[in-house]
Amino acid sequence: MLKRISTYSAIAILSLLPSLVVVGAESGIDLYVSVDGADTHPGTQSQPFASIQRAQQAVRDARRRQPDQAVTVQIAAGHYTLDQTVLFTVADSGHSAQRPVRYQGHGEVIISGGRPISGWLSDPQHPKLWKTRVAEPKAGDGQDWRFEQLWVNGRRASRARTPNEGDFHTLLAVSEKPIPGSKRMLKHRFAALSNDLASLKAVDEVSLRDVQVVAYHKWDTTREWLQSSDPQRGLFTTQGEIMKPHNPMKRDCLYYLENYRNALDAAGEWFLDRDGWLFYYPRENETMAETQVVAAAVPRLFDFQGNIHDPQQRVKHIHFDGIKLQHAEFRIPQIGIRSNQAAMNVDATAIQLDGAEDIRFVNCAVEHIGGTGFWFRKACRGCSVQHTRVADVGVSAVRIGEMRLVPEPVRTGAITIDNCILHSGGRILPHAVGVWIGHSSDNAITHCDVADFYYTAVSVGWRWGYADSGAKRNRIEYNHLHHIGYRILSDMGGVYTLGPSEGTSVSHNVIHEVYATRYGGWGLYPDEGSSHIVFENNLVYDVRDGGFHQHYGRENIVRNNILTFSEEGQVAVTRAEPHLSFTFEHNLVYFDAGRLLGNAGWKNGVKVAMNHNLYWRADGQPLDFDGKTWSQWQAAGHDQNSIIADPLFVDAENRDFRLRPQSPATELGFVPFDTTAAGVQGDQAWKDLAATTKFREPYDVPPPAPMHVDDDFDSDTPVSLLGIATLQQEGRQSLIGVVPTPEGNGRCLKVQDAVDMKAVYNPHFYWQPNYTGGNTRLSFRIRLQPTVAVSCEWRSDTRPYQTGPVLKFTDSAVTSRGRKLIDIDANAWIDVTMEAPQGKANSRWTATFVLPDGQRHEVTDLSCDPDWTDTRWVGFTATTRSDAAFFLDDVKMHNE
Repeated sequence: MLKRISTYSAIAILSLLPSLVVVGAESGIDLYVSVDGADTHPGTQSQPFASIQRAQQAVRDARRRQPDQAVTVQIAAGHYTLDQTVLFTVADSGHSAQRPVRYQGHGEVIISGGRPISGWLSDPQHPKLWKTRVAEPKAGDGQDWRFEQLWVNGRRASRARTPNEGDFHTLLAVSEKPIPGSKRMLKHRFAALSNDLASLKAVDEVSLRDVQVVAYHKWDTTREWLQSSDPQRGLFTTQGEIMKPHNPMKRDCLYYLENYRNALDAAGEWFLDRDGWLFYYPRENETMAETQVVAAAVPRLFDFQGNIHDPQQRVKHIHFDGIKLQHAEFRIPQIGIRSNQAAMNVDATAIQLDGAEDIRFVNCAVEHIGGTGFWFRKACRGCSVQHTRVADVGVSAVRIGEMRLVPEPVRTGAITIDNCILHSGGRILPHAVGVWIGHSSDNAITHCDVADFYYTAVSVGWRWGYADSGAKRNRIEYNHLHHIGYRILSDMGGVYTLGPSEGTSVSHNVIHEVYATRYGGWGLYPDEGSSHIVFENNLVYDVRDGGFHQHYGRENIVRNNILTFSEEGQVAVTRAEPHLSFTFEHNLVYFDAGRLLGNAGWKNGVKVAMNHNLYWRADGQPLDFDGKTWSQWQAAGHDQNSIIADPLFVDAENRDFRLRPQSPATELGFVPFDTTAAGVQGDQAWKDLAATTKFREPYDVPPPAPMHVDDDFDSDTPVSLLGIATLQQEGRQSLIGVVPTPEGNGRCLKVQDAVDMKAVYNPHFYWQPNYTGGNTRLSFRIRLQPTVAVSCEWRSDTRPYQTGPVLKFTDSAVTSRGRKLIDIDANAWIDVTMEAPQGKANSRWTATFVLPDGQRHEVTDLSCDPDWTDTRWVGFTATTRSDAAFFLDDVKMHNE
C-alpha cells in the first residue's frame, strides 16, 4: 500500500514530537523512512517514518539542534507517493559539502507524483477498449481532475491522435487574422486535405474544443486548441498568439491532431472524456488484472527555493543518492503553446532549483515526466547530476541557466552533468533539446549518452550575434550524442552553439544519426555569432547536412576531427564575413555522397584558414572544392599542406573509424583519439542500460505536393497566394498586402517598393509549386506605376538554381533575357500568360499578353537555362529601388 502524507500534516505532527532525531556515531545523525513505517514514529531504524515529507521536517529539527552535524535520511526500498511538491529552503541545508544532508535510497526507491488508475472494465460498445471512471465532474470544478499524461506498465501511452504515433499529415496552408477585442490572440485558419480531417466529422462542438493540433515548422512546434472545423472543405481553425514571421506555420508543415474519441484507434492510445471516463486501447499481452496505470498528478516533484540575492540564504549541501523520481504533470494552457526555440517558453520542470549550491544527485533517475527533468535556473553554483538516468520526458532532460543575461553574482554556473543517460525527450514539445545551457559559464557536460530527441542534443549559449554572452568556458566533452531529429524537425545539431563563448570546448564527442526533415541535421553546429570555441577530437558520421556547419561566427577552431558520411555538404558555412570565421586543420573528411563544401558561404568568399587536412571521396567521384579543382583550390591559398588520400579506416562501411598503422593521416599531424571514451563509463550494467533504448526509424518525409494557385484576392482563404507565399520585406510588413484595386472594383495584391531597401531585390515574394512533369500555365494581371520594375521567374532547386521562364516588366516594356517582347503603358492592366513544359532540358516556352485595348500578342520559342527542368520556385521581385508600386490580380498557376 502506498504511503501518503501531506507536508502540512507532517508539520503538525512535528509540533507534537519536537525531539525526534536519532544520533549516530561519527557519521552524524541518521533518520529512517519505510513504506511500512508511520509518520507518528520517531524515525528510528526500528520505527521509521512513512514519508519523505515527514523525514524532511525531522531533518530541519535536527539541524536546528545540532547544526554542525551531517544528517542522512535512510530510505528503504518502496514506492512513495507525493500529493504535492516537496519544497526545499535554506532550512533544509546541510552544514557543508563534507557534512551534508543526504537522502540515501536502499534498493529501488521510487518517489512518484503520479496517481494510480484502477477499476478497469471492458467497454461493451467498443470491445477492443478498456474504460474506467476517474472522476464524476461537478459544476464549477474547472475539470481540475483531468490530466494529459498517462503511463501503462512503465511506458508512456499516446493520447489518442490522428494519424497515429510515428506518422504525420501535411498542411496545405495557414493564415492568421486578428480577433476583434483581443490584443494577444489571433485566429489561425488551417487548410488540409479533406480526407485527413475525416475523423473530425462526428466531433461535437464542445468536444472539438478539447482537440489540439501539433504543427512542426522548421526548428519549432506549435500546440493550439481547435475552435471549429469544416472537414468537407479541409479547413479548421484555432486561436493562438501571432506566428513568428521568420518561422511561421505554413504549407508542407507536418502536423497531427490529438485528444478526441474518434482518434482512439491504435494500441497504446488513451482518451479522457469530459464525463470523467478514461478509455484505453491495450497493447498486446496487457491484461486488466496485471496492468499498472499511472496518471500524472503533481506538476513539480522537488522545488529548491533559496534567496538568489543573498548567498548566505541559499539552499546548500543537500545530496540525493539512489532515488528514482517519477511522474510529474504538464498541462497545455488554454492559450496553447506558441513556438519558441528549444521550448524555452515553458517552465514545467520536475526538479527546479533557484538559489542553490552544492545540490547533488548521484545514482538517481528522473523518469516519466511531463515537462523537463532538471532545471538549474537562477543563482545556482557547484551543483551536479552524476550517474543518473533522465528518460521519457516531455520537454528537455536538463537545463542550466537563464535566457537573459543577469549580473554575475546571481548567474548560474559551474554545474556538472557527468556520466548520465539522457534519453527519450521532447515527447510533448518535440522542439526541446536534450541539454540546454543559456547565459551560464563553467559548466561541464561530460561522458553523457544523449539520444532519442527530435531536435538538438546539446545547446550552448543564448545570444544571436556578437553582443555580450554569459556562456563562457563550458565543456561539452566525451559525450555520445545520437539518434536526433528523425527527419521531423529541421535546423538542428548534435552540439549547437550561439554567441561569443570564449574558452568553450566541444571535444571527444561521438555524434551520429542526426537527421532533419527539410534542411539541416548537422553534427557540430555553431550558429549565429558563435565565437572562440574549440571543436576538437570529435567523431561525426551519418548526418544529413554536414559534419560541421557554421552559420556565422568568429575565430572558432575546428581541429583533429573525423567528419564522415554526411548526405549533403560535409563542411558547410552559410555567411561570409570580413573577419576569420574559423580555422580548419588536421581534420579527416570522408564521404561518398553530397558535396565537400556545403552552403553559400564558400561561394561568397568566407574567410577560413584550412591546412593539414585529409579529404577522400569513397565513391570514386572527383572532389569538387566549390567549383575548383584541387590544384585551383590550393593555388587560391587553401589547404597548402593538405592531401587527398584514403585515410585507411579499419572498416568505414561498418563505422569503425580507427586508423590502420599505414594511414597517411599521421603524416599530416592528425592524432588518433579513443572514441570508446565517449559516453557513459563504469560498470557494464550502466552501459547496458544506455543501450536498452529502442530508436525509431527516421520519418519517411513525403515529397512536397504540387501546389496550384487560383486567387482573385476577393475571397478569404488560407490557401490564398499570401497564405502559401514567403514574403521578403525586410521587416516592413506593410509593403506586401491585399488592397482595393486602383479602380475600386474589387481587391488585388499590392507590392510597394522603397528606395531605402537594403537589398535591391526586396521586396519580393515567392511560392513553391513543386512541378516536375507535364505542362504548366501561369496567368495573372499586372499593373505598374511609373519607375517600378518587376521580375517574374520560375526556378529549380538545384545549387546554383537554374531559371526557366522569366519576364521582366518596366513601366514601358516587357523583356525576357534581354529580348524585348512588347511595349506597355504605366498605370494600365495587362493580362499575362506563361506556358512551359516540365521535366525537359533545353525547354522552350510561350508568353501571351492581352493589352487594355484587347489586342493579343503571343511570343513563342522563348529560352530557358539549358539545364532547367522543373519549377520549385516562382517569385515576383521588385528589381529596382523605387518609391512606386505594382499590382497583381487573378493569379492562377496549374499543372497538367
